[in-house]
Amino acid sequence: MQAGSGGGGGDAGDTRGRHRIRAELKKLEQEARFLEEELEELEKTDKVSAALQELVVTTESKADPLLPVTPGPACQSWDRWFEGPQDLRRCKCWFL
Repeated sequence: MQAGSGGGGGDAGDTRGRHRIRAELKKLEQEARFLEEELEELEKTDKVSAALQELVVTTESKADPLLPVTPGPACQSWDRWFEGPQDLRRCKCWFL
């Protein structure tokens, strides 16, 4: 038997086919809308990228106010606490 032939069964198959086509069409429309939104976002990213690049250049050109200006330690005596012992044989530390 062919699809759509017979008593009342053909009408039910026809409505299911239409429903399937409408569902597929709706899915394609949603995908198209999603892609359009993605394109709009991509168009905005060029502007954002340029602004961020300018921000990076500006930020890197200024010194950080919280970091010391001196290239070395501010106080040489503080360094001894962070260095290891100079002569390990004379060191009496049990944890070294």
